[in-house]
Amino acid sequence: MTTVQSALHPMPRTANGTTEAVILDVGHGNCTVLRDGSRCVIVDAKSDRLLYQELVDAGVRRIEHLVLSHADSDHIAGALRLLPNEDFEVGTVWVNSDSQKDSQKWHELLVLLTSLAQAGRLRPRLAICDLDSSDLSLDNVLIDVLHPTLTDIGHGPGKRGKVRPEITTNGMSVVLRVSLEGHPALLLPGDLDSAGLEQLLSRDKDVSAHVLVYPHHGGHSGAGSEDAFTKTLCDAVSPEVVLFSMGRGVFKNPLPEVVAEITRSFPEMRVACTQLSENCHAGALPSGDRGYLLNRPVAVSAESRSCVGTVRVTVADDHLQVDPSHLAHKRWITQQVSAAMCEPDRQLALPRPRVP
Repeated sequence: MTTVQSALHPMPRTANGTTEAVILDVGHGNCTVLRDGSRCVIVDAKSDRLLYQELVDAGVRRIEHLVLSHADSDHIAGALRLLPNEDFEVGTVWVNSDSQKDSQKWHELLVLLTSLAQAGRLRPRLAICDLDSSDLSLDNVLIDVLHPTLTDIGHGPGKRGKVRPEITTNGMSVVLRVSLEGHPALLLPGDLDSAGLEQLLSRDKDVSAHVLVYPHHGGHSGAGSEDAFTKTLCDAVSPEVVLFSMGRGVFKNPLPEVVAEITRSFPEMRVACTQLSENCHAGALPSGDRGYLLNRPVAVSAESRSCVGTVRVTVADDHLQVDPSHLAHKRWITQQVSAAMCEPDRQLALPRPRVP
C-alpha cells in the first residue's frame, strides 16, 4: 500500500474518547468510519488512501469490523489494499455472496480474504443477516442490521421464481442503522434499490435516522417512478439531512428528479452532496472560500470538487450535530454555485464581469 505518512498529522487529531461517524468524500462510492475512541467499524471502502489517512489521523489501529455492503467496486476496491496493510489489525470482515458478480475486483477480494483467514489475520464472514446488534456494535455505537435477511441471502440475487421474490445485486445491499450514544444517527443503505426497499419496509423495522446517506449515490433505483421511491424512502427514514455520496463527473448524480422530490415534499430536510454535481454547476469549478470544509481527507484534489465534502456526525449537548454546518455550506453555495438543486428558491445567477 502506498503510504501517505508525510501528509498526516504527527498526533491523533481528536481525543480517544470521541464517538463519531465520518462519511468520507471518496468521489463516486461509499465509505463510512464509525469510531468509538480508538476502536472503529468501517462500512464500505472505496479508497484505501483516504481511509488510511483518516484512520491514522484519528489514532485508530484496530478495526473491529469491516462491513462491505455489496460486491460493487466503488464499495470494495479500497479493501484490497487496506486489509493486507500491517499498520492495522482487522477483526471480522462481513460480506454477502453474489453469484452474479463476475468482476475482477470481487474475485480478488474473495481470494484475499481466503489468504488472510488462512494466515490467521482476520475472520471473514459470508452472510451478514439476522445479527444481534451486539455482534457489530461498539460501546457507544449501536449498529443494527436491517437488511438483507437469511431468506434473501439464501436465495441470492436472481429473477422471481415460483417461491422466491426477485432480488438484484443492489437489492442485496446491507442496510445498517447506526446510533451514537443512544441517538439514531445514520441510515446506511448502500445501493439499495426499489425492490430491496419494499422488502425492508415490509418487515416493520425502525429505519428512522438523523442522516440518510441516499442509496446508489442518488442514481436510478429501478422503480417505475423515482419520485415515488424518494418519497417513500424519506417518509420512512424522516431524516434531518439527506447526503449524496457522489463524484463530480460520474453519472451526473444525484438525479434532478430525486433532489426535486425532496425539496418539494420535504422542504425542512437539508440536502447535501459530498462533491459538486454537474447538475448544479457545469463548466469550470467555482473558487471562493472553502473554509467551511472539515480538516478531513477528501478524494483526489477534491477541495476543488467538494461541495459539502467529508461529513462528520457527533453528539453535542445531547443532540446530534452534523458538520460542516448548514449555514456555512449554504453561504458558499449561494455565492458560488450557479443553480444549486438543493436550494431551488435561491438559484442566483453568478455576477457577470463588468463591461468597461
